[in-house]
Amino acid sequence: MSDALRSFNENGLGTFAKWLDAGAIGRVPRDLLLDDSFSKSLGAADLHANDSFKDRYEFGCRLVELLKGLDSRVISYDRGLWTWLAAWYFEQICPTDAESKRVLRKPYVYVLSNARLYYRHLVRTPWFLVAKHGENCRYLLTSASGDPAPLSRQSYLLDQLAARQYVIASPTLVAAANQLYVNQRTGRPKRGAGAKGRGSPRRLALIANQLSLTFDIRDMPVENFMKLLPDEFSTSW
Repeated sequence: MSDALRSFNENGLGTFAKWLDAGAIGRVPRDLLLDDSFSKSLGAADLHANDSFKDRYEFGCRLVELLKGLDSRVISYDRGLWTWLAAWYFEQICPTDAESKRVLRKPYVYVLSNARLYYRHLVRTPWFLVAKHGENCRYLLTSASGDPAPLSRQSYLLDQLAARQYVIASPTLVAAANQLYVNQRTGRPKRGAGAKGRGSPRRLALIANQLSLTFDIRDMPVENFMKLLPDEFSTSW
């Protein structure tokens, strides 16, 4: 349906938001995706209307490949691009059920909002994680087995870590969370990894913030960082 990557202009952003508010009935209108009155072309791209992905990690890898010709520092904040991509992949990030109805979530998971909520966007987040961490972020983007809509939601573990930008941007902290909360045999989060108490992802983020006042932990070898953690992380996990 398209051979060009596009970015919504203000008219496109507003029209897409209104379509969502009206219940997102049917498919995203073709002219909204492709007409120059709603968006601008960013150049040729290997886009496929029927692309499908088994999980958000595979989706993120595809996005990295798709966007590799663009400056990541610029597109990271391109509200029009990420919202257009959400519209392009809408049938997967918000699929219809057997009765052709959708379960719509908050607008900011489809329309890129303010920086505080970037991590909730269903398209930008998998791109950011794969572009930043590669294979090391797979555990944050892998769906539960048999999930019928794997692109439509993100895990509690990711929510807790990504809510704090300094955590999710740090190779050290992403690798530490992998060691702490992931079953290395299955590659999936351990039972209880969504807890909120001692040794939890929320606690990891808080402790990391405290440690960063004394240590440069952003790119510290993960083994060194793990030694700085209090006992609650070794006893709980």
